[in-house]
Amino acid sequence: MKKRILALSFALIMLVSAVLTLTSCANDDNSDKGGSEAVLEHLEGLDFDGADVNFIIAEADGDDFHYRSIYVDEDMADDAVNTALYQRNQKVQDMLNVNIVVDDGAHQDKNIISWIGSNLQAGDDSYDVIAARQYDDIQLALKGCMIDLNNLADYGADYLKWDQEYWATSYIDALSFGGKTFWITGDLCLRFTGGYYAIFVNTDLYNDVLAPEYGSIYDIVRNGNWTYDMLIEMASKSYVDDGNDKLDVSDQLGLVYPVWDNTNGLAISAGVMFTRYTDDGTPTNNVTAGNSPLVKFMDKVYELLHTSGVYSFNPPSCSYEEAMRYFASGDVMFVAGRLNQAELYLQEMERYYVIPCPKLDAEQESYYTGVHDAINIYGINFNVDDERVAAAAATLEAMAYYSFYEVRPIYYDSFLKFKYTRDSEAAEMIDIMHNSVYTDFVFIWQFTDEMNRLGFFLRENVNGGKSSSAIKRYSDTWTKGLEKILDQIGQLD
Repeated sequence: MKKRILALSFALIMLVSAVLTLTSCANDDNSDKGGSEAVLEHLEGLDFDGADVNFIIAEADGDDFHYRSIYVDEDMADDAVNTALYQRNQKVQDMLNVNIVVDDGAHQDKNIISWIGSNLQAGDDSYDVIAARQYDDIQLALKGCMIDLNNLADYGADYLKWDQEYWATSYIDALSFGGKTFWITGDLCLRFTGGYYAIFVNTDLYNDVLAPEYGSIYDIVRNGNWTYDMLIEMASKSYVDDGNDKLDVSDQLGLVYPVWDNTNGLAISAGVMFTRYTDDGTPTNNVTAGNSPLVKFMDKVYELLHTSGVYSFNPPSCSYEEAMRYFASGDVMFVAGRLNQAELYLQEMERYYVIPCPKLDAEQESYYTGVHDAINIYGINFNVDDERVAAAAATLEAMAYYSFYEVRPIYYDSFLKFKYTRDSEAAEMIDIMHNSVYTDFVFIWQFTDEMNRLGFFLRENVNGGKSSSAIKRYSDTWTKGLEKILDQIGQLD
C-alpha cells in the first residue's frame, strides 16, 4: 500500500534568526552562498506535471526517524517538528508539481539491500529515490544500482547542489571516490543531526557525588579535560555496591555501556582515523597495528570496561532502551548513547547533562564526533528514465533546502537543545558535537562484504593487551577489501 501526500498550501513556518550551518567540519564556510531565496534559483519554473516521486525507506531500530524525515501525514503532525516536516512537503509538492509517494510497508524492514537489491539489479524501476541505511545498503552502489550524481546533467537533471549548507558536504565528499558520488545526506535526515554519539550525565547524582571535587562537568569539557582517564576515574568514584559484593543494576553505577555501535562512534571521538589519503586523494586502509591512536583506544576501552562500577552488556541483550532505563532510574552516573535517544527514552527524566564523548587523552587537540552508521543516505535508482531522475533530483534538493531553513531551526535549535536535553549549557555541548563531526571513506564503507567484518572488529575485539596482534591478524584482508571497493567504483559507468 502507498500513501500519497496531497499538495496543499500552508503558511510558512517562521524562520529562526540565527541558523547554524550543517556541515561535517567546523571550518566549512558557506557564508558566500547568498540568501535563502537565491539558493533555489536553479529550481525556479520547474513543473513535473503531477509526477509521482516514489521513495523506499530503510528504517533503523524501528524508531521512525528515517520515515518521518521523508513523510508525515496530517494526522502525524502532532508537534512542532512533525508539523514542520508536513508543511515542508506540501511546499515542495506545490513548487515542483510533484507527489511525494512512500511505500508504507517497506520502511519497516531495516535494510534494503537484502530486500530489493536483487530486484534493482534486475531493472526494477518501482522506486525513484532509495533512502538507504548507510550501514549495509551503501553497497548497492557497487552493484550498479545507483546513478552517479555527478552525471545528473546527462539526464537534464543537474539540480543537486551538495556544496550548499543544507547538505552534509564533508560527509558526502568522504563517501565519494574518483569523482563519483552515489549517495548524499544532511539535514534531510533527522538522524544525521540526532545521531551524534554522546555521554548523558545524571545531574543530581553528579552534583552530589562528583561536583564538590571536580566542579562543573561542562567546564571540564570546555577546558579540554574530558578524557578516558577522567571518565574512568569518575566512574570508579561514583560506584556504590548495594551490599551483595556483585556488580549489578541494583548498585549505584558509574557508567552503563552498551558494547556495540557505541564502540565505533567512540573510536571517532578518540581521534581514530580509519583512512589515510595519498597525495592524489586515494583512500588507503589505516586500520593497522601502526595506528597508535587505534591501539591505545582499544586498550583504554578495555580498561574502562574493567573499571569498578562500569556495567556493560553485549548483543543480543545490548539494548539502548534498557541502558537508558537504567540511567533514568537515577542510580547511574553516566550512560553512553546517541543524542536522539533523549527524545526516545529520557523524557520522563527531569534533569540530565549531555556532553561529547571523551577524547583519547590530553594530547588530543580537539573533540571529534561520530555519527551513527544507520543514518539514511539518499540516491536515485539507476533504472528510472530521465524525466523521473529529474523529478527525483529536484525533489530531494527542495526537501533538503526547506529541511535546513524550516525544520532544522525547530528540531535542532529548539527540540534537541532545549526540550529533549533540558538546558542552555547542553545546547553549547551539542554545538561542540555538531562542529566536530568527522568521518572518512573506510569508516563509512566498513560494513561492506569486501571489508570482511571490519565494522564489527572493534565491537568484538576490545580485549586488553592484545590489540596490536588482533589488528595484525586482519589488516591485510581489510587493505585488499578496500582495494576491491575502489576497483569496483572505478569500473562503474
